[in-house]
Amino acid sequence: MYEWIKGYNLVEYSAQAERLDFREHESFHMERLELVLPPVGMTAAAQYFVAQQAWLSDDFQQMIPADNASIRELILTEVGPHFADVKQVIREGNIETIYLRELKPESRQLFVDTHTGILPVLEDLYRHHDIRDSYSGIKRTIVNYVVDPAALEPYEAPGTETLQALLNAYLELPDGEYALTPLGWKFDDHLQNSTALRFFAGWAPHLMLGVDADTDEVIILYMSGKEFTREVLLNSAHPKPPRRRGSYLYLDISHGIVNVINLSGQPYIRDWNELKDVKVYQLPEGMDFNDFNHETAEPLPTGITFLYDQDSIQSLVGRVNQELEDFGWL
Repeated sequence: MYEWIKGYNLVEYSAQAERLDFREHESFHMERLELVLPPVGMTAAAQYFVAQQAWLSDDFQQMIPADNASIRELILTEVGPHFADVKQVIREGNIETIYLRELKPESRQLFVDTHTGILPVLEDLYRHHDIRDSYSGIKRTIVNYVVDPAALEPYEAPGTETLQALLNAYLELPDGEYALTPLGWKFDDHLQNSTALRFFAGWAPHLMLGVDADTDEVIILYMSGKEFTREVLLNSAHPKPPRRRGSYLYLDISHGIVNVINLSGQPYIRDWNELKDVKVYQLPEGMDFNDFNHETAEPLPTGITFLYDQDSIQSLVGRVNQELEDFGWL
């Protein structure tokens, strides 16, 4: 059983957490495109990218890598005409991504009336159309299983050459990954017969399933152009203990990011947004957290935000309150 699941996973040891690169946010803007051609039919590629909005929710949007001119032309001729809101993302003068939102009513009907070679794959990928549990924010324990594509019988979907070219554009990005959220999948040995899994295994070099450890529900399907690795951070890569410089508290957030909080005049907080004076800095290349001095550094520009999970927020809030109490700022 489970001969289609690899019995190993590559491990990558990291002596330091990867630094965040904020230069990628420079010279970034979006341009709206007015597509003249109306939707006159629906190809397999279009049906694939339309499915989420047609079946699951109007709120879904697509962002397809488009730095390749031929790929961009395919998107704008086959997929783009089905959406009312089409934008191109431009970074440093180069078109990077095509953004698609708001499925047109006539395209919704075309989706229902059209039967392309990708339809059996989509029907298997989304075995039901209820997404409430998938996007409810419930905390799960996820176990990853690496699939051996060579052990699966390929599923040949006719007329999907353009679609495969578009999906391969994701795998050619620097991080080389693309992910989907299957609906109605259970992790058992019968899953090797999945039409969708066999279709993706026919051309994606590497596949991995993210499975809920408690329910065996497949939460996510990863595809990658390179072999999956599990990163293990050595002690040197973990955040350093907080430290103070005068009335300022330094919190190492990892990835070269430091939160600097002015404790002077700061009352007890229940939530992170109650902090009166907090700035975010990036450690200079090669600098240790213990050598950092905010007085000789420049904070990151406003507009750059970081998202923390609730556990992390409560931990940070607790640390700030502990410092306020220990050093008599309250």
